[in-house]
Parts: sequence; C-alpha cells; structure tokens
Amino acid sequence: MAALAKRLPRTVLPPLSRAMWGAVEPAAQSLIVPLSNYSEPPVMTKAGAPAKVTTLANGFKVASCEMTGPATTVGVYVETGSKFDSVPGTAHVLQHMAFKSSTSKSALMMVRDAEMMGAAVSCTTGRENMVYQVDTLTASVPAAVAMLAETTLRPKLLAWELQEAGSTVEAEASSMKANHMALVQELMHPAAYGAASPLGKPLMAKPSSLGDVDPSVLGAFVSTQFVPEKMVLAAAGYDHDELVSLAKKYFGGLPKGGAAAAPPKDSYVGGEVRLLQEEPVTHFAIGFEGTGWKGADLVPLCVLNTLMGGGTSFSAGGPGKGMYTRLYQNVLNRLPFVQAASVFNSFYNETGVFGVYGAAPASEMGSLVSALLDELKKMKGAISAEELARAKMQLKASLLMNLESRPVLFEDIGRQVLTYGARTEPEALVKQIEAVTAADLTKVATKLLKSPPSVVVVGDTTAVPRYDIIAKALA
Repeated sequence: MAALAKRLPRTVLPPLSRAMWGAVEPAAQSLIVPLSNYSEPPVMTKAGAPAKVTTLANGFKVASCEMTGPATTVGVYVETGSKFDSVPGTAHVLQHMAFKSSTSKSALMMVRDAEMMGAAVSCTTGRENMVYQVDTLTASVPAAVAMLAETTLRPKLLAWELQEAGSTVEAEASSMKANHMALVQELMHPAAYGAASPLGKPLMAKPSSLGDVDPSVLGAFVSTQFVPEKMVLAAAGYDHDELVSLAKKYFGGLPKGGAAAAPPKDSYVGGEVRLLQEEPVTHFAIGFEGTGWKGADLVPLCVLNTLMGGGTSFSAGGPGKGMYTRLYQNVLNRLPFVQAASVFNSFYNETGVFGVYGAAPASEMGSLVSALLDELKKMKGAISAEELARAKMQLKASLLMNLESRPVLFEDIGRQVLTYGARTEPEALVKQIEAVTAADLTKVATKLLKSPPSVVVVGDTTAVPRYDIIAKALA
C-alpha cells in the first residue's frame, strides 16, 4: 500500500493519507497572485438605458428609466418625513394611512383596484422622504398612477382608519424592542444630533403619543408637505413620454406650494444614549459625523464602509461575502464571543453618521469595545493596495448587480432626482469609485475621528465604559 501511495500524484492524496505516509503538502495558491490563465474583466459597458427627467410647469418632477420585462415599478417620492413632523410621529402614522380611503374612493375600492391590477402597494417613511410605491404589470401603470394621485393628494383621513393605523404603530413599536440593531440605529440619531433637533426626532410614533396625531394634524401635514416642488413621480420599466402624460393628467393641476418654512439646519453634536434591557447580549454602537448625500466625501466613505465590512458570527462564507474585510478578520475571527460587528453609514441631505456596531455578552463588552476602537483608529493608518482594490471591486459589483432589480432601480431614480434634481448614471459612479485612493480614505477617516463620538448602548449599560473613557481612547 505504501508503494502504491508513493506512485500517486501528491495532489491526489487526501489529507489523512498525506499525514500517514509523510507526503509533502502541496504549495497553496496565493490569493493575491492572479491565476496564469486568468484575465482581467473587461471595462464595463453601458449598465442600461439612461434615466430621463422632466419638470412640469408647477415644479413636479417626472423621472423614469426603461427596462425589459412585463412589469413596472412606479411610485411617488415626497421630500418629507419625521424630520418635518410638527407633532412627533405624524409621518409614521400617515404612512399607515396610505392606500386607504380618499375623497373619491373608499379603502375597499382601493383594495379592489389593486387586485384588478394584480399590484403590490406599499408606503415607507424615512427622516427626509416618504415613498408610495406600486409594483404592477406595465399595462396597468395608468391605473396605478391614478391610485397614487388619490392616496397622496386626496386622502380622507377617517377617524376609524386612523384608529386601525394606531394599532399597527403599537405593534411595530413592540417589535422594535426585539430588533436590537434597528433600535440601536434609531437611538443613534438623538445621540448624534440631540433629541430636539429635526434629525433627532423619533422616526416611529410612540404609542403614548398617538392621541396627539389626529386627522387635523395629518391633514395639515399633507397640505404643507405634499407640494409639487417636493414630489417626484418615478418609474422603472415604463416609457417616459407616456409617464409625463400621466403626470400632467393627475399631478399637473397641483398648485405650487410657495415658500414653505424650512426646518432648522441639523448640527452634529455627539453624545450618548443608554437603554437598560435585561438581555443576555449587550449591543453597542459608536458613530461620528460623516457626510450627506451632497457631500464631497460620499464615495470615499462608501469605499471605506466596504473595506471595513463586518457581519455576524455566522456566515455561509464564499466569494463576495466580505470575509476578508477588516472587521471579519480582526474582530469576528479573533474574538469567538462576538456575535456581530459591522459598519453603518447613514446619509441625509446635508449630514450623516458613520460608525461601527457590535454585540456580545455583557461580560465581554470591554474587550469588544476595545477591539472596535482599535479598528477605528487603524482607519487613519496604512491601507494596502490589495484591500483597497478589493473594497472598490466589491462596491462596484454591489452597485451594478443591485441595479438589475427593478424596485432598486426605481428607488435609485426617485431618490436621486428628489435629492439632486437629476440622476448620476452607474457608469459615472463606477468612475468615481475607481478614482478613490488610499490617501482619500485616510483623509476621510481622520476627519471622521475628529468629531465628538456618539455612543449608544442597549442591554447591560454598565458593561460599556463611560463616554469620557471612550472619547479619551480615541484621542
């Protein structure tokens, strides 16, 4: 048997046989040296048809991009959200009044119309925008746009439907307590901007204050916020000229909103929020002042986000999963007690928050916090050409592959046109990513860490060092 084994090629021997017969381990292929028969991917071609944008006489914008396929995603973006609430929770409650009764149709008729189209309808609220969305067959887009006009411009806001919405809000508030990462990200805003600031206002309505959000409050919010200058009708997978005709028919008569008072400018201040919960795992996040959608550091911060990466303690692994990002290699792989370690990036029109999140048993939080702070400080140091190239390639791949999804393309068109008044095509974004250098990342990282930290702790609040100790460790 030994003679037979010696005749076999070394690469055929299984590991156990190699150990038994003393065979030499085959040389491992370096992960940074390209294979001899491997060629670099070609320069990207056009990612798709360019977006078209039209502005109606009243300031209402129409934006679309054609796609092949029998379905269309169409919706209305509105530049409003919790940041614009005069009564906390108004935008969140209004979200749950979407596609309910209008002045000309009952909620039942709205449901029947959606069923006749075979459509899926939804509404989501953020701090600076609301989105009313319909996914339907392309032939049903005219009916979908008519439905969007009904629910955005003419909601009836009935008291009994408001009561139903309140029950949904209460259920969401209860589920938020169990979604620790979402809870930490929500608490990051009052920590970063102050609870009384526009961005520090709660995104979700509190059950205790639902009585303050009555039909008159909702009606006043709609009349002041849903004005043509702050609205975009966007579509992915529909002819632009036909969409413009529908916009003129259903939104062209909307009068201009005039000079509405803008909310106070958001100022990043830094601070901390600690929420005591009896949980086996404690959750920690630390953030810094980043940049907004309109900031010059937007693309470098996205590359830095990808380079830092992270995730949870369990991953199926495999190519493209970010297993070689810094938080995976230096935190998750080295500290077995860590359940999660990842980077987050929150962007708004004029500002943003960049930071890291981690979760571990309370007894190990000191070690986790120390490891995360070390990784933050290392961002200002050397960045290898290999990890920079990998981060840029992952970011480009994520961008382009996500845009193959019709709902994602719709979101990209609507959000960009609402924010910038136009859409930057994927090819231009790819060039911006490719232009990022290691020096750019070092520069933005240094700038980040100069801002006062914002700290959030959920769980055993005594397990995480005091704010002043954390701030001193970063100095």
